[in-house]
Amino acid sequence: MTDGFKQERITRRQLLGAAASMGVVALGAGLLSGCSSRSGDSSSASSTLSAKQGEATSSSSSSSPSSSSAAPTQGTGKALVAVFSWSGNTLGVANRIVEDAQFELFRIEPAVAYTTDYNEMLQVAQDEQSQNAMPKIVGNVSNWDEYSTIYLGFPTWWGHLPQIVKSFLSEHDCAGKVVYPFNTHGGSGFASCLSDLAAACPNADVREGLSLMGDSVQSSTSQVDDWVKKNA
Repeated sequence: MTDGFKQERITRRQLLGAAASMGVVALGAGLLSGCSSRSGDSSSASSTLSAKQGEATSSSSSSSPSSSSAAPTQGTGKALVAVFSWSGNTLGVANRIVEDAQFELFRIEPAVAYTTDYNEMLQVAQDEQSQNAMPKIVGNVSNWDEYSTIYLGFPTWWGHLPQIVKSFLSEHDCAGKVVYPFNTHGGSGFASCLSDLAAACPNADVREGLSLMGDSVQSSTSQVDDWVKKNA
């Protein structure tokens, strides 16, 4: 999927209706949080990309991880930004991090491209979670062992970590690595994403994350810059 599709939005009434019908309590939040302002990312092979849209987001908040069990290893190896972005919002944040710190970038992308239709994607995301599906991803990080620090980016989907991010973590062992999570959302923040992350990589050292409103663009570069400067 490629960025640049016509903006699609759902009303608060439609949002709450969808949440109620699917058993999710998410007042004021996008159900594919962080993905409600655009439809579509590319499904090309993972690669280092330049920022195409300058999609930095605003209304930021920092959250502490739910657990941390591994000894810190930051500084002993390289840093990688690994990101899954359906709408382009989270990718915008990732590109800013790469621009700030000159880290390498890996795109987490599905082997079978997701639909670009927002309403259809709502159902796909819920089905993947209810079935605990593990979508296949395109490629892998061949030099994974060279990285001691991972900046992991994702949108909040139905209050949880997207299943495709769990697929990535199942194929890339984060034991002993420092992980900095960052996400975009529609009002729910990290919700249950950090506990999902702790369960998916229990032996990683998960640090304080950065959570940004997906629909607010062009105005949170300073928050991203400060967060990267603090952690780099």
